[in-house]
Amino acid sequence: MKNLKNKKVLITGAARGLGKDIAVEFAKNGSYIIVCDVDKSFFKDDKFKFNVKEIEDFGVKCYGYQLDVTKIDDIKKVKKQIDKDIGKIDIIVNNAGVVFGGKFLDISIQKHRFTYDVNTIGVINLLHVFLEDLISQSSAHIVNISSASGFTSLPGGTSYASSKAALTSLSESLRMELIRDGHNHVGMTVVCTGYINTGMFDGVKEPTFIPMLTSAKLAKKIIKAVRKNKLFLLEPTFIKMIPIIKAIFPRFIYDFLGSILGGFDSMDLWKGHSKKK
Repeated sequence: MKNLKNKKVLITGAARGLGKDIAVEFAKNGSYIIVCDVDKSFFKDDKFKFNVKEIEDFGVKCYGYQLDVTKIDDIKKVKKQIDKDIGKIDIIVNNAGVVFGGKFLDISIQKHRFTYDVNTIGVINLLHVFLEDLISQSSAHIVNISSASGFTSLPGGTSYASSKAALTSLSESLRMELIRDGHNHVGMTVVCTGYINTGMFDGVKEPTFIPMLTSAKLAKKIIKAVRKNKLFLLEPTFIKMIPIIKAIFPRFIYDFLGSILGGFDSMDLWKGHSKKK
């Protein structure tokens, strides 16, 4: 999708961090922005007004809706309001996500389930409600914010990593289904990265060769990937090597590299936004 001007972009988890930066970058390219977030307080204080002004300073309109991606009825209700306010969307960015760090048995089953509810089922919910609208447009795009942990090991983040693996597989399968059914005009971009400096991974240790990414720079690369209809965006550079290492070398070499480079203990001191496990 080379031309983003006047495209209507829905972004989940857009109150702050990567979601907000993605919204700003789309606005710079002339897109109309639909900010969605589960945080009710965000829409009641000056933060939302400030974000709207920052986006609308680029000459586009910005709309905001409180939305819980785990509740399908909530999504349907918000869609009706979006249809009324702005019409059918052209691009959806599934950015909402959660993580609970810690050893597998130390994390409650409720938190394991909630991780899947947001990171995987939440995306299914959104696409189930909005996909027909995307198909009906002359050109459309889906951006799913997954993770490099979806194709590697992440001790201390088992449910997060596996929920992102499911999201990556969902994205690839849906892309091929759309192509098979003649809907080539609906593009797909899957973003698989290391840690991002949004606060979600506060406390983690950066593995060797995999520095912490800045959300503002990553947002620019996401826009570029959408323009080029790029299926996978893997950042930083070393992330591109992980699937190759897993495919070519014996398992003990992969395990050895993960250990000495710090990949397998990077979550040991995770705090996150809440500083709770």
